[in-house]
Amino acid sequence: MENRGKESLRAQVVAFVLGFGACAGIARFMLPLPVGAASPPGLSTVNPAEVANAVSKSVVTIETFQEPDTRSAFGWRDLFRVTAPEPEPLSVASGVIISRDGYIVTNAHVVEEARRVRVRLSDDHEFEGKVVGKDVHADLAVLKISARNLEAARMGDSRHVRSGEPVVAIGNPLGFEHSVSVGVVSANRVGPIRVDGSVLGDMIQTDAAINQGNSGGGLFAADGRLIGINTAIMVPRGGSGSIGIGFAIPTHRVEPVIHSLITFGRVRRPWLGIRYQPARAETLIRQVRHGFGVLVEDVLPDSPAASAGLRPSDILRQVGDCPIRSSDDIYSVVERYRPGTRIQARVLRGDHEQAVELVLGEVPPRH
Repeated sequence: MENRGKESLRAQVVAFVLGFGACAGIARFMLPLPVGAASPPGLSTVNPAEVANAVSKSVVTIETFQEPDTRSAFGWRDLFRVTAPEPEPLSVASGVIISRDGYIVTNAHVVEEARRVRVRLSDDHEFEGKVVGKDVHADLAVLKISARNLEAARMGDSRHVRSGEPVVAIGNPLGFEHSVSVGVVSANRVGPIRVDGSVLGDMIQTDAAINQGNSGGGLFAADGRLIGINTAIMVPRGGSGSIGIGFAIPTHRVEPVIHSLITFGRVRRPWLGIRYQPARAETLIRQVRHGFGVLVEDVLPDSPAASAGLRPSDILRQVGDCPIRSSDDIYSVVERYRPGTRIQARVLRGDHEQAVELVLGEVPPRH
């Protein structure tokens, strides 16, 4: 009897083990797989700490001052002279090193009113920065410091960035140096778009936190390559901080601008030679919908518009392949074409639409 009981117990144990194994096998096929196992190799998890560590040396702090640096080399007379403390910076923003020999890109609005620029590296070394050139239209500027063997950012191809891809933003929001925020590409926005009263071109929209002081800092992809220069945020009326709608200038727009600024100190922009305002309902012929076109108020002498025969009261509806719905769309013309380009334009004159040929000029220095 005792042996028979032992055999029965052994059989029950074996049955339980086999049953548990069978249940586990069934559950293995019925339950969803872990995300990592189910994800394709190209969607592997990104570690923001690794990205930030790899690129942080290429992001710098930029301080601007209204007065130039008047401090002289230290001498024996300085032992008996009480020197005034250095003034507080006008602004503290960010920049990205783009070459090992000291070229740095930032936003034009960062250095717009600066009489003096100071650049501080991630290792706290400081340099006086020289503004090589700036382009207000693209909101980009290039600085140069006297330094060698710097850690330059690697440029990525922003044209292939997709919505949902992870990104890391690094900058100095409100003076907190080398702050890292993480998010995704929310969208690729085709300009022109209006943000906080400014008209912007093509932009990468991201939900990575961007605040005052992040301007000029880098937006980096998961592989550590630079894909944008952080430049603007959308805030609700009366607000002042990030709500998760930030914009970065994509590198495919940044690269030609910084090349021109380094080579020529400026970017050649096309010029029509008109003064204009958005077309109002009372200025439009009834078959043209409200808000379509800009009203030519004045045609400047010896301008491309004058040579093409444009007149005051014309309504400009298209320039090249850029439809003109409002004055914001003039931004696309300036962004897309270069001086000397021969293009077709369409204007509404009275109740007739007609084509005119324009040879774009170059923005005169005084403009």
